[in-house]
Amino acid sequence: MRFLSFFTQITRIMYLVAFISFLMRISQFMSLPFLAIYLSHQGVMTASQIGLVLGIGPLVFSATGLMNGMYVDRQSHKRTIIFGLFFASLCFFGFAFSIGFFYGLLLLNAALGWLRSLVDISAIAMVVDHTPSEKLSLGFSARFIGVNLGVAIGPLLGAYMATTQYPLSIFFISGGIYFVIALGMIFYREKPKIKISSSMQDDLLTHFFDVVKNKFLIIITLINFIIWVIYAQMDTTFPQFLAQHVKNPATLFSYFMLINALICVFFQPIILRWAELTSPKLSGIAGCVMFSISFLMLSFYPSIPFMIIAIAIMSFGELFILPVNALLVMKAAPKNLLSSYNGFTNFSLLGLSFGPILGGLGLQFIGSSYLFFLDGLLPIIAIWLYLKFIRE
Repeated sequence: MRFLSFFTQITRIMYLVAFISFLMRISQFMSLPFLAIYLSHQGVMTASQIGLVLGIGPLVFSATGLMNGMYVDRQSHKRTIIFGLFFASLCFFGFAFSIGFFYGLLLLNAALGWLRSLVDISAIAMVVDHTPSEKLSLGFSARFIGVNLGVAIGPLLGAYMATTQYPLSIFFISGGIYFVIALGMIFYREKPKIKISSSMQDDLLTHFFDVVKNKFLIIITLINFIIWVIYAQMDTTFPQFLAQHVKNPATLFSYFMLINALICVFFQPIILRWAELTSPKLSGIAGCVMFSISFLMLSFYPSIPFMIIAIAIMSFGELFILPVNALLVMKAAPKNLLSSYNGFTNFSLLGLSFGPILGGLGLQFIGSSYLFFLDGLLPIIAIWLYLKFIRE
């Protein structure tokens, strides 16, 4: 009953942002993870090159976050989203024509990372601008559910398309989804932005230092970075591991992502609300322990039953850390710096860039068992940061 009552409290803007996030993640997870599998099967690139192609998108996504956030704080959310979605659709179309061309894929995924950053920051700002502080957890929960439903359905569609006569049509469908969302946003009536004094709006340098000197923001970003380095293995290195060791890796990967998404959808509102009312710090530490356990299991027991258990444990760990940290940052942000704070935390997504690169190198030179073992030790650093710097 509590889960059902959650949906009755969601506002129209929350549903809109959740739906946009849902469709975007369908496109992303229908195409990019299976790009790794396709390139690995075709043998046109090394594991390191595949890691670089997949890692450049998150690198640009995170590196441009603060710049994009400062831009979004001053510009129309609607126009920014339409711009980002339209040109991102062209990037997906370009993937279909660039298979086998390392530098072409590298450039396209870099551009896609920048455009997705613009759209995500603008979408989150829309939720915050339309939602009272006491209901922010509802908005973040709704968006997170949309994201994880997309993560569940995207791989299933990708697995099906990968078995058809024209597997590269995945990229045309993904680009088409982005293009349709951009057209739909044309009819959205945007709420006027909060007026900011001209002195504050013109002084970009002051704006910049107001963000980067915040110690709490830096620590949360560093913790998220560590978690994203580990989490990135599931989207990039893990599919390559499956491609080398099991039959029908695309289908099996889609089932794993479905497990992850279902856990996130059904338990995320409850866990986020519990963490908000009790101890976000304890929630983060518990999540780190779960990440550690899941990857140590993959290292020592790399069989399908244990993979399923490890994915389930990691999914709960994700819920105890990432949405809780995002909510803390948004509640700490001044109104005129909402998108800038959010953009700064995007630096943590450098982990999604370093993760595939380090994972590709690890898979190639030390093997999956040692790689997953090291991934299981990294959360200990995040636990220390929580204990040392995060106050209740």
